[in-house]
Amino acid sequence: MVISDRTNSMPAEDLDGLRTRLQGALLRPGDDAYDEACVRWNGAAVGRPALIVRCADALDVSAAITFARAQGLEIAVRSGGHSVAGHSIGDGMVIDLSAMKGIEIDVEGRVARLEPGLTWGEVAEALHPHGLGITAGDTATVGVGGLTLGGGIGWMVRKYGLAIDNLRSVELVTADERFVRASETENAELFWAVRGGGGNFGIATAFEFNLHPAGMIIGGGILYDGSDAERSAGIISAYARIAAAAPDELTTQALLMAAPPLPFVPEEMWGRPVIAIAACYAGDLAEGERVVAPLRELGPVVADVIGPMPYPAIFGLTAMAEIKGLTHHVRSLYLKDVDDDAVRALVTSTAATMTPETLVQLRILGGAMSRVPSDATAFAHRDKGGLVMISNFGPREVGDAERRERTETVWRAMEPFASGVYVNFLKNEGTGRVREAYPATTYDRLARLKARYDPANVFRLNQNIAPAL
Repeated sequence: MVISDRTNSMPAEDLDGLRTRLQGALLRPGDDAYDEACVRWNGAAVGRPALIVRCADALDVSAAITFARAQGLEIAVRSGGHSVAGHSIGDGMVIDLSAMKGIEIDVEGRVARLEPGLTWGEVAEALHPHGLGITAGDTATVGVGGLTLGGGIGWMVRKYGLAIDNLRSVELVTADERFVRASETENAELFWAVRGGGGNFGIATAFEFNLHPAGMIIGGGILYDGSDAERSAGIISAYARIAAAAPDELTTQALLMAAPPLPFVPEEMWGRPVIAIAACYAGDLAEGERVVAPLRELGPVVADVIGPMPYPAIFGLTAMAEIKGLTHHVRSLYLKDVDDDAVRALVTSTAATMTPETLVQLRILGGAMSRVPSDATAFAHRDKGGLVMISNFGPREVGDAERRERTETVWRAMEPFASGVYVNFLKNEGTGRVREAYPATTYDRLARLKARYDPANVFRLNQNIAPAL
């Protein structure tokens, strides 16, 4: 399909009519801002949209849906653009929410209303002067919309639960252009579904969250020499036991990676395998120093940069993940238990495939997120001990097939230990894998709701749940 033919085939008066209805901008191929608007986080995805609607408000979202349906255009929805699967850009219409950055903060009531184009870094910066925050994703440039609808595992997940566990309400535009508010008391079944069911039920235009204290934290990372696989397995097994037994205030992850060329890393270690233990302790600082102390005693320390910091500074640990346009080959899985056999398989397979483009994450879960009943939200994998994400990334021009194979090698080694998958970390892996993101009863309930709110599957460019017949 030639994109220019598709846009030229649309009646000029229809395009002009859409443009006059919008408070935001309408972009077509050839417009000055079009190419920049097409840049996505995962450059492995393809797609050149016929139209991009940069929405200013919910009325723009409704107008865009109406036009797309009338023209038979597939709809992609973009918030922060960090979709692992590349779903935020397609060949039809992109409903781009990135300009919708409204934020209202009730400091005394500890409540905030956020629009979906905000990034979690922007939210953290806005809330920090009030000593408040929301548990959020790992990376500052991840959008509020996408992360929240998939669940929201983040830096304070053990202390405050998932992002959805702090959600009070969501405002959406449905496939039939209705404006709907969902909460525990309004459209409660829809509220259940959007807390983990992704963008299958409508386009979220605002979120209301409970806020929590998030001023100064103990945060940062400790790097260990990872050049010996057997020693590395011992370090990570010990880490996993400490992290699982730690108080809820401590959320951590272990990263297998090549040492970055940063000032706090000895130059002789640059590019060599290391284990990075990243930590966020949200509580009393003196107690936090005591709690993180055992993480400093697991093996030969390469660098130690854990200490008191403002909560927004924690995003500095993942600044490399903000780069747009690299190809990312990602696989992920939950672990029911983080036992020694799983750790050994992870470390051995990663060591055999490690390059400077490799990043393997083991996150220890539990805490507050695990104490919410599994059927309280569409996100139901609350009993899992750990989460593994395997990624190889780099420029599209060279080495893409090798990156894919390195990721698949580690994935195959870990598959025997898999116990479901986090929907936000799925690439395009088929219907079977989408089903693994939910227990069967949860998926069936979601499918029935999909049939109610989006029977024509208008919102299908996502980890799609087919409407129940």
